[in-house]
Amino acid sequence: MAEFKPYLVRVTTDSLRIRKEAGTNSAIVGAINDGGIYTIVAESDGPGADKWGKLKSGAGWIALDFTAKI
Repeated sequence: MAEFKPYLVRVTTDSLRIRKEAGTNSAIVGAINDGGIYTIVAESDGPGADKWGKLKSGAGWIALDFTAKI
């Protein structure tokens, strides 16, 4: 299996919840409201999205369905 390489995404929705773990069944720990660019350092499967991405900042996980890879 290839080593995971971090990559950048742009948030494509007005408000995107940050979750403690990958999945909508996990606690909300924050939100992204700026449509900014963020670094994803890991991916995971989980309920509520096709794929979840872990934020480099350590803040938590976001649903990659609402982002665009750049």
